[in-house]
Order: sequence, then structure tokens, then C-alpha cells
Amino acid sequence: MSDFPTDASEPIVVGRIVSLHGVSGAVKTVVLSDVPERFDEGQILYVRGDAYTIASSTETSRYHLILKFRGIDSPETARSLVGQEATVPESSVPSLPEGEYYHFQLLGLNVRTDEGEELGQIKEILETGSNDVYVVSKDSKELLIPALADVILEVQIEDGVMVVSLPDGLR
Repeated sequence: MSDFPTDASEPIVVGRIVSLHGVSGAVKTVVLSDVPERFDEGQILYVRGDAYTIASSTETSRYHLILKFRGIDSPETARSLVGQEATVPESSVPSLPEGEYYHFQLLGLNVRTDEGEELGQIKEILETGSNDVYVVSKDSKELLIPALADVILEVQIEDGVMVVSLPDGLR
């Protein structure tokens, strides 16, 4: 096992290890990534900063996998992984087309209206099927903002800001 790359930026969470599976040291993992090859045999995931190479991966549902890591051969050695996040360096995340963003890039952005009113920070992103909804929180109040082109006017990742035009009746 090696450590998380020191030249990498923040680790990006791509899965959550939720339980042991069987007697060979495999673990059940919730998938939090849209990159399907992320969990292929030979890929490296980091858990608590330590690198683990995937020996095998079996999809059990759209959001769950059974992962077997090289060198983890019993439930006893796998037990310490349960409850942990599986991460990758940001440098391994594929680029998206202009105007598209990963959730990790949007979470924490400060949201303001096109008129300059500060609405709060994006604390959560709800996936509804038709479009995402940003949960913006300020002073214990929440505002739900739909991720629609006529609502989201600007996203400035480098500046940590999203500018929106609130539709009538949204508050």
C-alpha cells in the first residue's frame, strides 16, 4: 500500500464502504461516482490515505458493488475499511465539457442573485431525475434552487460563486 499522492489536491469521494461481504475480505461499497471504469480491476482507490488496488469488482445494483482489494484476504483485515470513504485524487477525475460540473465542485459555492443578494452556500445536491436541485443554506434557512439553464446564470468555480436568477414564487 502507498499513500495518497502528496502532489494531489483534495481527495474526491467516489464510494463509501458499508459492510463486509463473505469470508474472503470483500466489502460492499456504495458507488458515488459516475465514472464506470473507476472500479475496474487494477484501479487504485484510497481509504484513509492508503492506496488499495482493486482485485475484483462485482456490481450488485446500480449503486452498489462488491469490491475485493489485493492483500485484503479475510473479514478481519477488511473490517477496518467498513464505514470509510473510498477516494481518488482530483487529478484522476475526467474533464467535463464547458458549463458542466461535478457535484464536488459545486458543493460549498456561495450563491447570490443577479441583483447581488447573498442567498447562502450550496450544502447538498438532490438528484431528482429531471434536473438536480441545489439546497442553499444561510442562517438555518434553506432554499431549493433548480439546476436549470434559465435559473443558473453563472458558475465561477475559481471564485467560489454561483449567480442565479430566482423565478417568481421560489421563496
